[in-house]
Amino acid sequence: MGLDSYRKNANPALEKMSSAFMRFNPNTLTIWSFILALLSAVFMAISGRFIASFFIIFAFIFLFLSSLLDAMDGFVARKKGVSSPSGDMLDHTFDRYSDLALITGFSLSIYGNIYLGILALGAVFMTSYMGTQAQAIGLKRNYGGILGRADRLVIMMIILLIESLIPLEYSLYIEITPVNLMLIWFIIAGHFTAAKRFRDSLKGLKEPGFRK
Repeated sequence: MGLDSYRKNANPALEKMSSAFMRFNPNTLTIWSFILALLSAVFMAISGRFIASFFIIFAFIFLFLSSLLDAMDGFVARKKGVSSPSGDMLDHTFDRYSDLALITGFSLSIYGNIYLGILALGAVFMTSYMGTQAQAIGLKRNYGGILGRADRLVIMMIILLIESLIPLEYSLYIEITPVNLMLIWFIIAGHFTAAKRFRDSLKGLKEPGFRK
């Protein structure tokens, strides 16, 4: 999907939305984004039959709110003039913990598979690592590829909606659940994206204008 490549197109709308969050400290938004992601993961992990089948709806709501706050913290920081390396560090640290919580929640759920989850986590973390490693060696942070964080969050929300509409018994009977298909996609697309970012970084290091 590569939604991160469309950041510039979405920025004007997000900029307007951020005005409603100006009363908050951007670091507070970052922390609450993680808390909501953790709650989403918990509700996903414990979703199941009967009353617990409604938990998947709560998982969707919390994930949506978490994604919204995650998009807002950077805009609020820039508008307030309080952007800082420490805030950026906090944001990326909690993003990784959110990734860990969410994929674990999907994997431990009745719809998921723990082995696929472990492999998906490895792919996702390599994707994020390659993006920030580019910046660490003096290049621009790399958001390229087909599976950035925005893509993962949107896919997760879509999968939650699909799982809420599919009868649980049918989903478990065929064993190829939407959640497991999502985890398989994260594995394939994640490593593909990591490889692309690695290649882009090597290419950037060879450009004439680059200096150590």
